Amino acid sequence: MFFNFTFRHFLTNPRQLAIELDHSTMRGFWKRVLVVFLASVLLFSLRSLWGVNTERLTPLLTTMSTADYTLARYASLFGSMLWSFVYVAFHLFGVAYLLSFIFGISFRKLLPMQLLMTSLLLLEKGLILLVFYMTGTATYVSFLSFGPLAATFLELPFTIFFFNQLTLTTVIIIGYQYHFIQTSANMAKKMRLLFVLIGIHIFMAIFTASIGLIPIEDLFNHLIGGGVVHD
Repeated sequence: MFFNFTFRHFLTNPRQLAIELDHSTMRGFWKRVLVVFLASVLLFSLRSLWGVNTERLTPLLTTMSTADYTLARYASLFGSMLWSFVYVAFHLFGVAYLLSFIFGISFRKLLPMQLLMTSLLLLEKGLILLVFYMTGTATYVSFLSFGPLAATFLELPFTIFFFNQLTLTTVIIIGYQYHFIQTSANMAKKMRLLFVLIGIHIFMAIFTASIGLIPIEDLFNHLIGGGVVHD
């Protein structure tokens, strides 16, 4: 038997997706993978054009010519497009491999679930960009996360970046993964499964927050041979 893999049908039915993968052959999956990759390129490009995560380029206006600054913005746009591929590949293939290694489930069986979860993450970023567009603003924290609350009470950048990774979408993804994996593997220790999933997402939030502390601006200045001269 065959079944068609669609976002609309399985995005709210993790258990049914797991059952269908056990008893039927899936069709239409790789076409939707291509759609997600193309959508990510478009979304990350729009985010870069709007100014999301490009605030570090603004000070360069005082030290570079207009042509050099324009070139820097194009470089930033190209970097965002490349990062969109890395972002989707990590959440689709990387996380699927990690879950396969931990829970002993087939890697190929986890890919459809992770494609849905990656789509949710892109939808979250798209919603945030829409709000930025409607309000004419751009911030480095998400209103769907604990980032704004952390920025109010905490000053350490790492903690702000960390809580900014813990969003409403993260909760939804953990719930979806829990039901899908529990159905696929028929795991008896449900609380252990839940805690392991929470631990994985906390680890990824810590890793992402650590990446956010890398001095990208200084590295960029070194690459282009410029930078501000400090007295």
